[in-house]
Amino acid sequence: MGLASVERVEILVHASLKMTLLAALQEAGIVQLDEVRKEDLGLSSFPAELSALDHLLHRLKDGLEILSLREEKNLLDKLTAQKPVLAAKEREELLRFPYLQVLEEIERMEARRNELAAQARFLEKEVSFLLPLSGLDLPLSHLRASDETEITLGSLPLGRKDEFTAFVDQSAAWAQVVAEERRTVFVLVIYLKEEKETFEGRLKELDFSPIYLTEPILAKASSGDRVNEIIEKDRREIEEIGKKISDLDKEADQLIGHKEKLSQVYDLLQNERERLASSRLIGQTERVAYLEGWVRSADVPRLRRVLEPYAGDSELYVRPPLPEEDPPVVLENPEPLRPFEVITNLYGLPGRGVIDPTIPLAPFFFIFVGLCVSEAGYGALVAALALLYLKFGRPKGNARMFIKLLFYLGLSNIVLGTLVGGWFGFPIRRLLLIDPLRDPLKFLALSLALGFLQVWIGTLIKFIDCLKKKNLSLAVVKAGWLLLLPSLVFYLLTKSGIAGILALLGACGVVCFHAPSKNPIARFFGGLYGLYGISGYLGDTLSYSRLLALGLSTGVIAMVVNTLAKTALGIPWVGWLAAGLVFIGGHLFNLGISFLGGFVHSMRLQFVEFFTKFFQAGGKPFRPLRMEGKYADFI
Repeated sequence: MGLASVERVEILVHASLKMTLLAALQEAGIVQLDEVRKEDLGLSSFPAELSALDHLLHRLKDGLEILSLREEKNLLDKLTAQKPVLAAKEREELLRFPYLQVLEEIERMEARRNELAAQARFLEKEVSFLLPLSGLDLPLSHLRASDETEITLGSLPLGRKDEFTAFVDQSAAWAQVVAEERRTVFVLVIYLKEEKETFEGRLKELDFSPIYLTEPILAKASSGDRVNEIIEKDRREIEEIGKKISDLDKEADQLIGHKEKLSQVYDLLQNERERLASSRLIGQTERVAYLEGWVRSADVPRLRRVLEPYAGDSELYVRPPLPEEDPPVVLENPEPLRPFEVITNLYGLPGRGVIDPTIPLAPFFFIFVGLCVSEAGYGALVAALALLYLKFGRPKGNARMFIKLLFYLGLSNIVLGTLVGGWFGFPIRRLLLIDPLRDPLKFLALSLALGFLQVWIGTLIKFIDCLKKKNLSLAVVKAGWLLLLPSLVFYLLTKSGIAGILALLGACGVVCFHAPSKNPIARFFGGLYGLYGISGYLGDTLSYSRLLALGLSTGVIAMVVNTLAKTALGIPWVGWLAAGLVFIGGHLFNLGISFLGGFVHSMRLQFVEFFTKFFQAGGKPFRPLRMEGKYADFI
């Protein structure tokens, strides 16, 4: 159910055609290559050198990031941007594009820009350092020590200023307050060298911190230049650097036109890297290369056509998987149900011989999200946005499947929201089948009934699977549960004698076949213990009551938003604006949390309550060697 048949393929080809064949297989995109057991078969491998190509790809990635930062694109443009589709001829022409010259130009300009920016940052720090000293009315050339005196610039806490002044007045020294800030005072001190030790000791007691003017700053000062002049020089230099950076940015903007081609070259080289990396999986002798892997059974004729040009130099062997082999898994469901494969993939692919749960989960997930959100207006909005994005954004692969799933969930809410909810918090009473606010018990009964049905279907699938695998004892146990559960519910509701008898028959099937022991007493008590599993079925069914909780919360929040908007409408002059903002903002918020909660909790019901009845993950995805692109598609 939903799994494509795969075959094991083995290909022998002349060693000289190894890379040519890999290129053809990559173009076809239908074969997953596995690593050949070289030691077992006495084959050698010739690893391809990838370091140079990896380095080039790294450079291209950095160059594209640089151009992307300069490219002006709004969010809508990014969402609706289309990948170009490149045919083989266009790819050959693309590789003749001088991308290395463009890349070197980008790197040169970026390196120069970074160098200038570093210079500007250094000068800005220098200006910041000198600003507190701008009040120093003394040429910097005079700040050098002489044979008899020491000149010191520094700072001390503002609270120690008076102590400092008193100390200087009593010493053979001269000091000037250069500047005062909120908590700090900057001073210039000149004192005799013979008193240096005493003077420095006293300054340390006053928490004095010396400030040293670096040689570059002193060298920058012409004769007679003061701190203010140095600051002005730095500012002018920063301004000049800014102009140079601006000129470089204009040059870089002219290179943005090459971004598309550079990105396509990146994709081509990335595919070349994948092809070279795949060559490591191949085993070979001096003359023969040996490949093995997997292909979908439906693609075997196409693989034969791919190998036709090498008919005289190759051999193809195709066979079904052996019992001990673990082939990759390919989900294959009807097109309308393929979006629900997203849910299966989130949990894990089915292992070998395990039933694909996509088809049985699809209707339940569709209904559950509709009941959790239960808002037709939100559903219409989500469905419309998804449809617009499918039409104009044209997503591919998994992204397309997810957007289609959102479209389906929007439709679910349009239908179920109309029947059990409303349109933006306003129910259409004549169309309501159940009003969860006025009659929550009916909504709860519906949730539990759906939950019971899904749990029962999960058990039925397991029963069918046991019959296929000829596990008859377990099949009888599952048949017992299939008979016991609905019969017991019917008996509790109607007190029907027939239902009671059927329930007892189902219980007997569980008790008699649950325990495999040959000892009848152990078998009986083991069966009674197995019958205790009914509590698990009850707990699983009760878990579906979350459908009621989430459905109620969405409707209540929507009604509160409408009430707040109506209240805001009474505000003089701007009431209509406030009401509109509350209405739109509130409903968008409710839409977001409702769909997120509905999606997550409905998914949890599948994973925890449904899948545990029959499904076992563990399959490996089918990953063929193919042409793939981040920025372009290939045909």
